Amino acid sequence: MNLGLKEYFIVKPLDILLFGSLAAALIVAGVLLFSAPEGGEAWDAFVRKHHCQAVGSEDGSNRAGWRCDDGKIHYRWRQQR
Repeated sequence: MNLGLKEYFIVKPLDILLFGSLAAALIVAGVLLFSAPEGGEAWDAFVRKHHCQAVGSEDGSNRAGWRCDDGKIHYRWRQQR
């Protein structure tokens, strides 16, 4: 059975919904990922201003953070090490 594109989606309407949703999700994820600012300059200025030191995680996970003179450990979403 050789169906054209129009006939295929008439026979299987949920396929267009499934593939359309997947395509939309991939496009949204790509836009969000590539439009997110790095913020490296602002972070470097913060580290210098607050005398931050790199520290390992205290709970044994692989997360690393920065202990600053405000007494807090700051974690970045995109760790650049």
